[in-house]
Amino acid sequence: MSHDDFSDGWLISRYVAPDGHLFMTVLFLLAFLGGRAVYGQFRRRVRKLDVVVIGAGPVGLTATFIAMRSPRVGQITVYEESPREYVINSPYQITFDSTSFSFLETIGVDFNNMEGCHDLGLFYTKVGVYLQYILDQIQCTGHRCKVLFGAKFDKELRKNLERGNGRTLVIVCDGKKGQSASLLGLDEFTDQVSCHTFGAMAGIERPHLREVPTQEIRAHNLNFDLSAYGPYSQDQNGTSGFSLKIFGNSKYRYMCLAIRRCDSPTLKALRTILDRSMMRNIFLKCFNTYKLKTEPCLSESFVLNHMKYSPRLFEVRYTQRCETVAYFDDCDMFVVVEGEAALSCNFHTGMDINQGIRGLHSLDQFITRVTWAESEKSISSALAYKMQHSTKLFTSLSRDGMQEFMFS
Repeated sequence: MSHDDFSDGWLISRYVAPDGHLFMTVLFLLAFLGGRAVYGQFRRRVRKLDVVVIGAGPVGLTATFIAMRSPRVGQITVYEESPREYVINSPYQITFDSTSFSFLETIGVDFNNMEGCHDLGLFYTKVGVYLQYILDQIQCTGHRCKVLFGAKFDKELRKNLERGNGRTLVIVCDGKKGQSASLLGLDEFTDQVSCHTFGAMAGIERPHLREVPTQEIRAHNLNFDLSAYGPYSQDQNGTSGFSLKIFGNSKYRYMCLAIRRCDSPTLKALRTILDRSMMRNIFLKCFNTYKLKTEPCLSESFVLNHMKYSPRLFEVRYTQRCETVAYFDDCDMFVVVEGEAALSCNFHTGMDINQGIRGLHSLDQFITRVTWAESEKSISSALAYKMQHSTKLFTSLSRDGMQEFMFS
């Protein structure tokens, strides 16, 4: 080989080699990025989220049931301050509307295997019956879920969560008097709106009767003659009257009266005059007039000794906690507030469970977003998603809730 040939070959290899290195570099970079993407997807698929639920009421155990069905969730722990017997033996009746009924059926609740009754698209059952059903389902699935009764969530448990490894979602469902959300660092401030409605409530207990689920009774455009209590004449015909609802099981019966804000003389009198006998007699006559045919009438002596009631009308309001979802970066923990701990009404209609169940409609999607969120943007997006749903629910209920639960 001549010197010229050698020189030409060296020159050729010298100029070709950089292209070869560039090609190998690009190939290696693509392989690295591709492997990283595959690893990221694999990590997202296998990543598990630990869930802690505070409160084993209807909303808390329903949230547990939803989390249990999610493939993104690993260990679930439920803390309930009250003993199991107290929770399961709750005498109160709950009413699921058609929206809640359909949603619960979608997530696997079988109402055909639950004691209760259907009427006009509503399902009535005892709180304890529903809770026992959910607890049985949790036990049957074999999921890693612990329900701890008689265990109050306190500062020590909060510290244990903060020291834990991995991401945690805490779902607070301890009711409007619960302190867990504040203990976890969420603001206590609330927003309150008027429903432009006034109402009063009453309740009686008949110890000699069994707790049989009973459909509700509604009556509308009722007017009352208050002339016997002073110079209060009966409202003229055509004036918007009161709506009455009788609900609860056969042993524990409840009544509520509500009326839209108006210039009714009766409304003004019942708002301003504190005469306990006047409101007591209104509830007595309403119950005896509209009760079920199979129910015995209430006597004046029974009502005098056994009825608890609002002595006059009060303004009906919805209240929402301003901060219902948060993320704490130092311990990688999400907190979301559900049920009456997040949104409550100062007026009992027998259908209060539905506003809590509607808050859970977004929980499954929120769990997925929380599990996969890695960047600051994706975490903020998950928080915004849940907050928007909570705000929308509050706006809808404050605008239409009384119409749907009481006036329709």
